[in-house]
Amino acid sequence: MGLRRISFIRSLVLGIVGALFLVQTGHAATFPANQCVSTKQREAARYCLATLKTWAKWDRNQDAADRDAALSELALRSDGRWSRADERALSRGTNCSETTETWNDAQGRVDTLVGDIVQEINTGLDFQDPDQARCGSRLIRAAALRCYRLLTSESKHIKRLARDPEGEKLLSNRARVDERYNEAWDAAAASCPSGADADDVADHIDEFVDEAVLATIVSPNVSSDQFDTISPTGSTAYLGRDMSATCVFDTPYHFFAKRGTVNKVVMYYQGGGACWEQLTCQIPVCDDNVNPNGSDNPNNVSTGFADLDNSENPFRDWHIVFVSYCSCDIHYGDIAQDYDNLNPNNPLHVEHRGFQNAKIVEKWAREHFLNPEAVMVTGSSAGGYGALFHGPGLHDVWPASQFHVLGDASNGVITDDFLQNEFSNWNFEANLPADVPGVLETVSEGTGMVGYIDAVADFYPNTNWANYTSAFDGGTGGQTGFYNIMLNGNQPAAALTWWQGSCEFNRVMREQAFEQAALAPENYRYFIGSGSRHTMYGSNKVYTDVLGGVPRIVDWVTAMLDSTPGNPNPSWMNVEADPFNVLLPGDVRPSVIPTPPFAMDGSDVVINCPSP
Repeated sequence: MGLRRISFIRSLVLGIVGALFLVQTGHAATFPANQCVSTKQREAARYCLATLKTWAKWDRNQDAADRDAALSELALRSDGRWSRADERALSRGTNCSETTETWNDAQGRVDTLVGDIVQEINTGLDFQDPDQARCGSRLIRAAALRCYRLLTSESKHIKRLARDPEGEKLLSNRARVDERYNEAWDAAAASCPSGADADDVADHIDEFVDEAVLATIVSPNVSSDQFDTISPTGSTAYLGRDMSATCVFDTPYHFFAKRGTVNKVVMYYQGGGACWEQLTCQIPVCDDNVNPNGSDNPNNVSTGFADLDNSENPFRDWHIVFVSYCSCDIHYGDIAQDYDNLNPNNPLHVEHRGFQNAKIVEKWAREHFLNPEAVMVTGSSAGGYGALFHGPGLHDVWPASQFHVLGDASNGVITDDFLQNEFSNWNFEANLPADVPGVLETVSEGTGMVGYIDAVADFYPNTNWANYTSAFDGGTGGQTGFYNIMLNGNQPAAALTWWQGSCEFNRVMREQAFEQAALAPENYRYFIGSGSRHTMYGSNKVYTDVLGGVPRIVDWVTAMLDSTPGNPNPSWMNVEADPFNVLLPGDVRPSVIPTPPFAMDGSDVVINCPSP
């Protein structure tokens, strides 16, 4: 069969890869964007079929006027159906015209394919010979049915992704299309002098189908050369709720997105501290607004994994959705509070709406990138918690995608007192996925982050889960800084002497990491780097740091992306620097050294903790 089998083999490989990353998800009603895209793909299929059939008829009768009138009518009819699909989606709260290319672009794509196929098949035929005219017509009809059937299969697949997350049905349909096409072509070509080759025509159609699908599942309306600023206003209906995006003090919310060149998505949750009562929120010890013209805008950051010009960056070509942070609740709060514990006569009104902000961004993401091959859910500091806790819900958004979830400097090292008394101030528990066994118990029974990761890693065994941290993660905004606040009765001033909590943070963090690895060894990994730097994602250390014998972070993350269920890349391993107490250049430290536990060891700054 020659090249005719390439399309089938490619589909087989994609199907097998999809099977490896099967995710558990319910068969919910079709999301409006998926319904709309399904309708548009089906309409493109109809138009491709009808236009090629019109040309097949012309091969037999050579009536150009009849052909042109029919083609004009077909284009008009498809344009109307395309528009009605947009109208129906808009009535259900989705702007599908933002999701896909326009009908004019789609029509032009089909017309180009049709012109090329007709020319290829008709070259060498004598239309004065009825037999040659008839065989040319039959070859065009075989091509028409291939185009229609392939696009129709894609239309059915995108409509109900959760019913075929492995792509098995799609693969089976494509195999049947191949078989029927080959039979029809061979029957028509047996005594036909057409110069067209069955494999070449099939490959041409398959390439067109791939491009047509991509043009409807990846929005062409998102910039590819910079991050767009998106500013949601008013109320957004999503998942049966009316949600509103806002910052902690009711200032406008903005988020950012950029289209890549491969169909893979990074959902990045921004960090920025947290607050949980009147004093911590009044100072505040968190980022309380989004400045679209300042450092919040990812266009203004070009280091670490944010450096999209670095050839070593595994995410340089991915779509990126940047979930901004200004709710002071680790992206998961869902409550308005009037904190008055400091001054009962002058309460502080706070909008902890991180959950709603993140869900509004999620809705936008699923309407602009419908079916990515892979999804990396990640974030730094408070954003790392956003990634870890929103990761499960994103599986329902993209049920056929390969998933990776990585928390950067978000290990869940908190005091029991904070968990029992302050944590509830965010109304965090209300939106936890109750269908994932063990998740609610992480709060009610105090199992914390260890229990949570164990629960989600078990429920989503084909997803790779991971945490990164430096050994002492310091600074006023680092994990040690916030832990020291908790250790000192929620006094924000304790963040100024954050180093006093360094050793206790390190002890608890390491215990949790080792316990976590023992509970979920197959699809969870930790990375503990040396030193005290808070977060790695936006630091160039991801390309250079090997202190303590660790692999480069970029190599470890790339190995994570290459790991499949039951077959992890050997380079994606649990990592701890040895020694882990040596600071890297630029790591945070007290202004005066020595200041216990920070000391000098020759020319190195080290952290010396007392033996347990």
